[in-house]
Amino acid sequence: MIIYLDTQDYINLFNEADDGPYHQVLTELMKYRNRGKIVIGFSYITIIEFITKPDEANRDDRVRRGQLIKDICGPNAFPPPSAIIKGAKFPNDGMWMPSAGENFISAQNVRSKLRKVYLEKLKQQEGLNRKQRRQFRRNASMKEMFLRIGATWGRNRPDWGDIPVSEEFIQSRIVERFIAEKCSDREFEKRINAWLMDPAEYSRIFYDYADQPNVIEKFFAKSIDGVEKATTTLQDVVASVQQLNDEIPGIRSNLVKAGMNRSKARKLIKQVPIPEPDFVSFAKGLEHEIGKGRAGHFQHYCECILKKRYNFKRSDLMDLFQMCYAYDCDLFRCDKGMASVFQDFMPFQGKLVERFTALPERIDRLLEQGKTPE
Repeated sequence: MIIYLDTQDYINLFNEADDGPYHQVLTELMKYRNRGKIVIGFSYITIIEFITKPDEANRDDRVRRGQLIKDICGPNAFPPPSAIIKGAKFPNDGMWMPSAGENFISAQNVRSKLRKVYLEKLKQQEGLNRKQRRQFRRNASMKEMFLRIGATWGRNRPDWGDIPVSEEFIQSRIVERFIAEKCSDREFEKRINAWLMDPAEYSRIFYDYADQPNVIEKFFAKSIDGVEKATTTLQDVVASVQQLNDEIPGIRSNLVKAGMNRSKARKLIKQVPIPEPDFVSFAKGLEHEIGKGRAGHFQHYCECILKKRYNFKRSDLMDLFQMCYAYDCDLFRCDKGMASVFQDFMPFQGKLVERFTALPERIDRLLEQGKTPE
């Protein structure tokens, strides 16, 4: 049974004392998980909403956020859209980051950096003639020289500049094996990119290297602004049309009073049709970005906006992206507003859970129905 928690659940758990009501529910969930009854997954949206860069005074506390996700979910990640399109499925070997499966830092990147360090050191060597310098510039000579003097580059974080590497990676001294060609490119890349699969390590590295105060603002602000403008404009148009249509009976009545035939008045003053954007084509277009069969809820949401059943909030866009994973889940946590919007959306029937505290009861109900982990 696959469970997806809302970002607010992680925030509440992080801020609450260990004996608080949310942790009591979490204890129950961990019992189900440890018995193999459920798995709890996280996504890239969970990470970027929950792990945001605070002021320096709160850094130590906020760094622990990634560890909380890791403790609850383990290596169970929903693949990002770029991986879903390529066929990736939950739990995706723990790879959550967009463009997962592609090495963020390659062995060639590091070789280039090592060579730059080596050539800089070579310039500082005195007493070498031109022929010797040409000879020492060869890659074979670089390897030989590093091994002869005892390679120490890479043992300290400053050596890596803006390349994000974990403390575990630095302490392993795998760079020395890499230089000696006792470590394959594949093993090296797997080790240096391990933080891509580890929320706890990402949380630590993020605060050391990120230069933006809010990842959502950096990567999603423009999209959120665009959606907000479009939905607001759409609702304004619908409201104007509805107001005009509400006034039409009165206008017709006045014309009849002035002596016009009722039938003629009706033909002259007609109701204005409500705009009907092509939400079906919109959803189909989105499938190319987020995966086939995962955009129907966007269409449903837009139709609710159009019918004025719901008013857009800036946080909705992130919720909608998280709901791309509701299709894969047995139970999906979301807020009351989203649960209301999608109460009649068939693919989510029986999956949405408004309250974190309701999860144990909902899990028991599914287990009674014979639902077991896939």
